[in-house]
Amino acid sequence: MKKAQMSPATYANVFEPNLVDKLDDYVNQQLKDNTFDLEANLHLLRLYQIFHDKANIDGIRKVLLKALMNLKENAFTLALYLIPEKYHSDPSVEALSQLAKLLECAQYDEFWKQADVSKDIVQVATGFNHAVRDFILDILLITYRQVDMNFLVEALNLKETELKTYLQMKGMKSEGGYVHFPENQFTALKCRTIQQNVHFDQIAKIF
Repeated sequence: MKKAQMSPATYANVFEPNLVDKLDDYVNQQLKDNTFDLEANLHLLRLYQIFHDKANIDGIRKVLLKALMNLKENAFTLALYLIPEKYHSDPSVEALSQLAKLLECAQYDEFWKQADVSKDIVQVATGFNHAVRDFILDILLITYRQVDMNFLVEALNLKETELKTYLQMKGMKSEGGYVHFPENQFTALKCRTIQQNVHFDQIAKIF
């Protein structure tokens, strides 16, 4: 996902009420353009805390939605921490929090079911499904050396033909009903030589 274009100098250490409207519009731009600016979005939430009359559930929901699309940056937890407690019981906030929890717990099949239930919330973001699929694939890449195609169909919520196209875009393919992932630092088998500095005379003393 591309980095959004607003200069940090525009908002960093600026705590003025007129900045809220600008950052609200900026979040809308990120949703439309499929870009992301974590620091700007977190600053918007801080401004909501200061200027209570400017705080609105629509803006909070949109910030959380962008954070959900960038879960590996710990964005969702950071954003949720800055949201006043009174908004946590809002249905849209609860729905997004549940989706984040399902992703973090690798309950991918259930995630897609709940995402469909909450489609009115998530579909306002360009590239939502693609961002989530990339996150899931990244997790699988550092966890497994190979996975069953049927499992991947469910995990990524794609038909088999769609999955093959998606994998091809990622430089991967299926073989024998499995998808073999490229080796990386997390899945590479490494041999370690352990040197034990125990001398014979030390062993002899035991007996």
